[in-house]
Amino acid sequence: MTQDQSKFGEQAINKIAEIALASQLEEAKQLEVRVKTDLSKLARGEIDSIAINIYSLLIEQEFYVEELNLQIGRVTVKPFSAVLGKIKLVHPSQGTLRLLISEGNLTRFLNSQPFLESLHQQQSIRIEEIKCSLLADSRIVFNTVIADEVANTKAIAFTADPYLEANGQEVALRNLRYLEGKEPPPELVKALLTRISELLSLRNFARQGMSLQIQQLDVVTGSLTLQAAAYIEQFPSS
Repeated sequence: MTQDQSKFGEQAINKIAEIALASQLEEAKQLEVRVKTDLSKLARGEIDSIAINIYSLLIEQEFYVEELNLQIGRVTVKPFSAVLGKIKLVHPSQGTLRLLISEGNLTRFLNSQPFLESLHQQQSIRIEEIKCSLLADSRIVFNTVIADEVANTKAIAFTADPYLEANGQEVALRNLRYLEGKEPPPELVKALLTRISELLSLRNFARQGMSLQIQQLDVVTGSLTLQAAAYIEQFPSS
Protein backbone atom coordinates (compact mmCIF):
# COMPACT_ATOMS: atom_id res chain seq x y z
CA MET A 1 0.00 0.00 0.00
CA THR A 2 1.40 3.42 -0.98
CA GLN A 3 1.64 6.32 1.46
CA ASP A 4 -1.20 8.12 -0.32
CA GLN A 5 -3.39 5.01 -0.18
CA SER A 6 -2.62 4.58 3.52
CA LYS A 7 -3.50 8.24 4.21
CA PHE A 8 -6.73 7.93 2.23
CA GLY A 9 -7.59 4.75 4.15
CA GLU A 10 -7.05 6.49 7.50
CA GLN A 11 -9.24 9.40 6.46
CA ALA A 12 -12.00 7.01 5.39
CA ILE A 13 -11.78 5.11 8.68
CA ASN A 14 -11.94 8.33 10.69
CA LYS A 15 -14.99 9.52 8.76
CA ILE A 16 -16.78 6.19 9.26
CA ALA A 17 -16.05 6.39 13.00
CA GLU A 18 -17.28 9.99 13.20
CA ILE A 19 -20.53 9.10 11.46
CA ALA A 20 -21.03 6.05 13.69
CA LEU A 21 -20.38 7.99 16.91
CA ALA A 22 -22.43 10.98 15.79
CA SER A 23 -25.44 8.68 15.48
CA GLN A 24 -24.99 7.74 19.15
CA LEU A 25 -24.31 11.30 20.35
CA GLU A 26 -27.13 13.38 18.94
CA GLU A 27 -26.61 16.19 21.45
CA ALA A 28 -23.09 17.28 20.52
CA LYS A 29 -22.01 20.47 18.76
CA GLN A 30 -18.82 19.09 17.22
CA LEU A 31 -17.17 15.67 17.05
CA GLU A 32 -13.65 14.67 16.03
CA VAL A 33 -12.43 11.08 15.89
CA ARG A 34 -8.90 9.83 15.23
CA VAL A 35 -8.66 6.07 14.72
CA LYS A 36 -5.29 4.38 14.43
CA THR A 37 -5.52 1.17 12.43
CA ASP A 38 -5.47 0.05 8.80
CA LEU A 39 -8.09 -1.32 6.46
CA SER A 40 -6.99 -4.95 6.85
CA LYS A 41 -7.23 -4.72 10.66
CA LEU A 42 -10.53 -2.86 10.48
CA ALA A 43 -11.98 -5.68 8.39
CA ARG A 44 -11.38 -7.90 11.44
CA GLY A 45 -12.70 -5.22 13.80
CA GLU A 46 -9.24 -4.50 15.25
CA ILE A 47 -8.29 -0.93 16.19
CA ASP A 48 -4.96 0.12 17.71
CA SER A 49 -6.34 3.25 19.41
CA ILE A 50 -9.18 5.75 19.28
CA ALA A 51 -8.99 9.44 20.23
CA ILE A 52 -12.37 11.19 20.53
CA ASN A 53 -12.88 14.92 21.05
CA ILE A 54 -16.44 16.15 21.58
CA TYR A 55 -17.47 19.75 22.10
CA SER A 56 -20.60 20.98 23.89
CA LEU A 57 -21.89 17.52 24.82
CA LEU A 58 -25.07 16.86 26.78
CA ILE A 59 -24.14 14.29 29.47
CA GLU A 60 -27.16 14.67 31.72
CA GLN A 61 -30.53 16.38 31.50
CA GLU A 62 -29.86 20.09 30.89
CA PHE A 63 -26.13 19.71 31.65
CA TYR A 64 -23.53 20.26 28.94
CA VAL A 65 -19.76 19.94 29.18
CA GLU A 66 -17.53 22.21 27.10
CA GLU A 67 -15.17 19.45 26.01
CA LEU A 68 -14.87 15.69 26.39
CA ASN A 69 -11.62 13.99 25.39
CA LEU A 70 -11.55 10.20 25.43
CA GLN A 71 -8.40 8.22 24.66
CA ILE A 72 -8.84 4.46 24.24
CA GLY A 73 -6.16 1.82 23.73
CA ARG A 74 -6.40 -1.33 21.61
CA VAL A 75 -10.01 -2.38 21.06
CA THR A 76 -12.02 -4.85 19.02
CA VAL A 77 -15.30 -3.64 17.57
CA LYS A 78 -18.08 -5.19 15.55
CA PRO A 79 -17.27 -3.88 12.06
CA PHE A 80 -20.74 -4.42 10.60
CA SER A 81 -22.33 -2.50 13.47
CA ALA A 82 -20.01 0.44 12.78
CA VAL A 83 -21.05 0.49 9.13
CA LEU A 84 -24.70 0.56 10.26
CA GLY A 85 -24.00 3.56 12.49
CA LYS A 86 -23.25 1.93 15.86
CA ILE A 87 -19.88 1.33 17.47
CA LYS A 88 -20.06 -1.71 19.74
CA LEU A 89 -17.10 -3.11 21.63
CA VAL A 90 -16.52 -6.86 21.48
CA HIS A 91 -14.57 -6.68 24.74
CA PRO A 92 -14.33 -3.95 27.41
CA SER A 93 -11.41 -1.58 27.01
CA GLN A 94 -9.42 0.89 29.10
CA GLY A 95 -8.65 4.52 28.45
CA THR A 96 -8.49 8.01 29.89
CA LEU A 97 -11.19 10.67 30.04
CA ARG A 98 -10.84 14.43 30.36
CA LEU A 99 -13.83 16.73 30.88
CA LEU A 100 -13.88 20.52 30.79
CA ILE A 101 -16.83 22.13 32.58
CA SER A 102 -17.47 25.87 32.26
CA GLU A 103 -19.08 28.02 34.94
CA GLY A 104 -21.58 29.20 32.32
CA ASN A 105 -22.86 25.68 31.62
CA LEU A 106 -22.88 24.86 35.32
CA THR A 107 -24.92 28.00 36.04
CA ARG A 108 -27.39 27.14 33.27
CA PHE A 109 -27.86 23.67 34.73
CA LEU A 110 -28.43 25.05 38.23
CA ASN A 111 -31.16 27.34 36.89
CA SER A 112 -32.88 24.69 34.78
CA GLN A 113 -36.44 23.81 35.71
CA PRO A 114 -35.76 20.10 36.42
CA PHE A 115 -32.91 20.95 38.80
CA LEU A 116 -34.79 23.67 40.69
CA GLU A 117 -37.87 21.47 40.99
CA SER A 118 -35.80 18.63 42.47
CA LEU A 119 -34.15 21.09 44.87
CA HIS A 120 -37.44 22.57 46.08
CA GLN A 121 -39.15 19.34 47.09
CA GLN A 122 -40.59 19.73 50.61
CA GLN A 123 -38.91 23.14 51.05
CA SER A 124 -40.79 26.23 52.25
CA ILE A 125 -37.99 28.50 51.00
CA ARG A 126 -37.15 28.38 47.32
CA ILE A 127 -34.03 29.26 45.39
CA GLU A 128 -35.18 31.56 42.57
CA GLU A 129 -31.84 32.09 40.86
CA ILE A 130 -28.28 30.75 41.18
CA LYS A 131 -25.06 32.08 39.71
CA CYS A 132 -22.00 29.88 39.93
CA SER A 133 -18.43 31.23 39.68
CA LEU A 134 -15.31 29.06 39.46
CA LEU A 135 -12.23 30.76 40.93
CA ALA A 136 -8.51 30.14 40.50
CA ASP A 137 -8.10 29.41 44.22
CA SER A 138 -10.24 26.27 43.70
CA ARG A 139 -13.39 27.76 45.20
CA ILE A 140 -16.91 27.64 43.83
CA VAL A 141 -18.91 30.77 44.67
CA PHE A 142 -22.71 30.60 44.66
CA ASN A 143 -24.72 33.81 44.45
CA THR A 144 -28.37 32.98 45.02
CA VAL A 145 -31.73 34.70 45.33
CA ILE A 146 -34.15 32.90 47.63
CA ALA A 147 -37.87 33.50 48.24
CA ASP A 148 -39.93 32.58 51.31
CA GLU A 149 -43.53 31.39 51.42
CA VAL A 150 -44.89 34.95 51.02
CA ALA A 151 -42.55 35.72 48.07
CA ASN A 152 -40.10 37.92 49.99
CA THR A 153 -36.72 37.64 48.25
CA LYS A 154 -33.16 38.15 49.44
CA ALA A 155 -29.68 37.64 48.04
CA ILE A 156 -27.28 35.17 49.62
CA ALA A 157 -23.70 34.28 48.68
CA PHE A 158 -21.59 31.37 49.90
CA THR A 159 -18.55 29.38 48.79
CA ALA A 160 -17.48 25.75 48.90
CA ASP A 161 -14.31 23.91 47.91
CA PRO A 162 -14.52 20.90 45.55
CA TYR A 163 -12.14 18.09 46.42
CA LEU A 164 -11.52 14.57 45.25
CA GLU A 165 -12.23 11.69 47.62
CA ALA A 166 -9.36 9.24 48.06
CA ASN A 167 -11.17 6.42 46.23
CA GLY A 168 -11.54 8.53 43.08
CA GLN A 169 -15.26 7.77 42.91
CA GLU A 170 -16.63 11.04 44.21
CA VAL A 171 -16.10 14.79 44.09
CA ALA A 172 -17.33 16.34 47.33
CA LEU A 173 -17.81 19.97 48.43
CA ARG A 174 -16.45 21.14 51.78
CA ASN A 175 -15.51 24.28 53.76
CA LEU A 176 -18.89 25.95 53.31
CA ARG A 177 -18.64 29.69 54.08
CA TYR A 178 -21.37 32.34 53.91
CA LEU A 179 -20.31 35.64 52.36
CA GLU A 180 -23.49 37.70 52.23
CA GLY A 181 -27.01 37.73 53.63
CA LYS A 182 -28.75 35.56 56.19
CA GLU A 183 -27.96 31.85 56.15
CA PRO A 184 -30.56 29.88 54.15
CA PRO A 185 -32.05 26.69 55.60
CA PRO A 186 -29.22 24.14 56.00
CA GLU A 187 -31.27 21.40 54.34
CA LEU A 188 -31.65 23.55 51.21
CA VAL A 189 -27.91 24.19 50.98
CA LYS A 190 -27.19 20.52 51.66
CA ALA A 191 -29.53 19.46 48.85
CA LEU A 192 -27.82 21.91 46.48
CA LEU A 193 -24.27 20.80 47.33
CA THR A 194 -25.22 17.11 47.26
CA ARG A 195 -26.67 17.43 43.76
CA ILE A 196 -23.59 19.26 42.48
CA SER A 197 -21.37 16.60 44.05
CA GLU A 198 -23.32 13.90 42.19
CA LEU A 199 -22.99 15.87 38.95
CA LEU A 200 -19.22 16.39 39.25
CA SER A 201 -18.74 12.75 40.28
CA LEU A 202 -19.86 11.79 36.73
CA ARG A 203 -22.26 9.12 37.93
CA ASN A 204 -24.27 9.35 34.73
CA PHE A 205 -21.36 7.76 32.83
CA ALA A 206 -21.61 4.62 34.97
CA ARG A 207 -25.23 4.28 33.89
CA GLN A 208 -24.10 4.35 30.26
CA GLY A 209 -21.48 1.63 30.38
CA MET A 210 -18.35 3.47 31.50
CA SER A 211 -16.73 3.11 34.94
CA LEU A 212 -14.49 5.97 36.01
CA GLN A 213 -11.85 6.56 38.63
CA ILE A 214 -11.28 10.30 38.85
CA GLN A 215 -7.58 11.00 39.26
CA GLN A 216 -7.32 14.79 39.11
CA LEU A 217 -9.52 17.83 39.65
CA ASP A 218 -8.36 21.32 38.64
CA VAL A 219 -10.22 24.60 39.03
CA VAL A 220 -9.13 27.76 37.22
CA THR A 221 -10.99 30.99 36.65
CA GLY A 222 -14.17 30.14 34.77
CA SER A 223 -13.74 26.38 34.36
CA LEU A 224 -13.20 23.04 36.07
CA THR A 225 -11.32 20.06 34.61
CA LEU A 226 -11.73 16.43 35.62
CA GLN A 227 -9.35 13.69 34.49
CA ALA A 228 -10.14 10.02 35.03
CA ALA A 229 -9.12 6.49 34.18
CA ALA A 230 -11.94 4.85 32.24
CA TYR A 231 -13.11 1.24 31.95
CA ILE A 232 -15.35 1.17 28.90
CA GLU A 233 -17.96 -1.49 28.24
CA GLN A 234 -19.86 0.54 25.68
CA PHE A 235 -19.69 4.01 24.20
CA PRO A 236 -21.84 6.64 25.94
CA SER A 237 -24.75 8.10 24.03
CA SER A 238 -26.95 11.17 24.34
